[in-house]
Amino acid sequence: MSDSIFALFLGFGFIWILMGVGGMFLLMKSQNQPLRFNRDGILVFLPIVLVFLIALSFGAVVLAKSG
Repeated sequence: MSDSIFALFLGFGFIWILMGVGGMFLLMKSQNQPLRFNRDGILVFLPIVLVFLIALSFGAVVLAKSG
């Protein structure tokens, strides 16, 4: 049972990540702005993505060790 709950958690996590990235692109394109990524954008983007990846990886490792 815990495997299905964790799979659901992972699925919703990836859906939220995709929705956030898609929303950012749609917002930028709706204002007719060119999509450009500079150093400041990467400094904001990387910590957010790294936290998601670390949390999801930690949950996968804990689940694998427990079962």
